Amino acid sequence: MNKTRAFALIAASIILSPVPASAFSETSEVSISTGKRVDNLDWNIAGPTSGQFVNVRSELTWSDIESHEVRIGARIFLNRYFLKGEAGYGFITDGQNQDSDFMGNDRTDEFSRSNNSADDGSVWDLSGGLGYLYQFPALGGKFDLIPMAGLSYHKQNLTITEGVQTIDTVSEQLGPFSGLNSTYEAGWGGPWAGVDLAYQRGNLKLFGGFDFHVVYYRAEANWNLRTDFAHPVSFEHWATGTGIVFSAGGEYNLSQRWSLTASFKASDFRASDGTDRTYFSDGTAGDTPLNEVNWDSRSAFFGLNYRF
Repeated sequence: MNKTRAFALIAASIILSPVPASAFSETSEVSISTGKRVDNLDWNIAGPTSGQFVNVRSELTWSDIESHEVRIGARIFLNRYFLKGEAGYGFITDGQNQDSDFMGNDRTDEFSRSNNSADDGSVWDLSGGLGYLYQFPALGGKFDLIPMAGLSYHKQNLTITEGVQTIDTVSEQLGPFSGLNSTYEAGWGGPWAGVDLAYQRGNLKLFGGFDFHVVYYRAEANWNLRTDFAHPVSFEHWATGTGIVFSAGGEYNLSQRWSLTASFKASDFRASDGTDRTYFSDGTAGDTPLNEVNWDSRSAFFGLNYRF
């Protein structure tokens, strides 16, 4: 038997050797994963126009914001106490933006709309929590139940470029316009509580989780083509809201230390009854209601775990 074949057989025997189910649930691990993520975000404000106050004065929508994301994580067991941390960063590669203004209530009498590119920017997330492990035998394997609580912060750094005016009832100047390079940076942070679940049997583990978040929302924007606005901060938003995060996936052991994972995560956050504060170039500022902010995210990952 040559050395190459012998090495291959040894490697295969290590990778395919059975691993006790307890290796999944009672050991700590670090992980790295990568995948695709799609986000949507929108907000709208009330305000005055043409001598009247309308309930939706302006509305911004970012849709199908695609990014390539990398995540790192750690799970540490201290007896039955469980620490979990995760950080992710994504590079935005594609997306669309729409900016609409209205003269009437309930999004009527739209007098301005631009449809723009949003294919640059970034998204990132930080989360950490503490839980307690309850473990039960089930269906020939083990079932984990881990109530948890922690803190998280989520950021979307969004851009608006390559502007195209599609509605303009005032000056009737339609088509592409140059120089658009506006930014909107949104952040969601606060405490959360939830539960992690897992079922493991042999080399396979199925897992999932659900978290409920209470969030403080804050954002700032630079509207670069508005000469009547201040720069680099043209306006700020703040509000309070809630969010939910759902995750599910599977893990397969390659050896006593290494395993492959595939997972899906969905987030849905809402904030309302906030404040829009606009800063003008003459040094003054004005407030108007921020009606609502909506953000949802979907992502799929493949990764590698190392247990120690």
